[in-house]
Amino acid sequence: MIYSDPRLLSLGVIHGTTDRSMGNMRLPENTRALWDGLQIPAEKIARFKQIHSDRLLLVTSPAHLSDTAAPLPEADGWVVSGPGLGAAILTADCVPLIVWDAKAEVVGLSHCGWRGVLAELPAKTVAHMRQAGAKGPFSAWIGPHIQACCFEVQADVADQFPGYVLQKGGKLFLNLNRAILDQLTAQNISPQAVTMPYYCTCGDARRFFSYRRDHTKEALLTFVYRP
Repeated sequence: MIYSDPRLLSLGVIHGTTDRSMGNMRLPENTRALWDGLQIPAEKIARFKQIHSDRLLLVTSPAHLSDTAAPLPEADGWVVSGPGLGAAILTADCVPLIVWDAKAEVVGLSHCGWRGVLAELPAKTVAHMRQAGAKGPFSAWIGPHIQACCFEVQADVADQFPGYVLQKGGKLFLNLNRAILDQLTAQNISPQAVTMPYYCTCGDARRFFSYRRDHTKEALLTFVYRP
């Protein structure tokens, strides 16, 4: 199954997050099956090495797509502007964030772990989209990830997120949803324009891979493609 946002689909952008029924997306045969099934040219999908940063890359032409024969660039966010282009990220518990402008002419896709959120990657995604020519109003979709019910953190992490930590049974749990939403609203995105379906990768072993739960490298894939 692919989890997606009907609003963005209605604008012609093929996108979504896979679940575990589609297999480990670190395996090339599974990503090939995904692209073939969606009739997306694999060579039109940009990839990078994820480093839990606030670095974003711009894709405006096929020349910007990663050469799979070369070392992948290092980053955690894409800004895609132009037809026939797309991008993808891997997640196992981190937050896949998709942001788009009024006509989805510019689309942002970010891999938001707690380090990226702390470095304001969600806000910087919107700022980079504006630099690429995006015009509001903006909308956003937050895909399956580890939710506050399961995201236990230690005090060193919790202390960096004042106002976003819950205490239960003497333990600390981080609410990344709220932190991301606040960054998006600070970029003048209406809270009503942000969809946050409550899918917890750690809590739902039937549908999702989770590094926190299983301590394996199996991953989901979140992608965007503008035909």
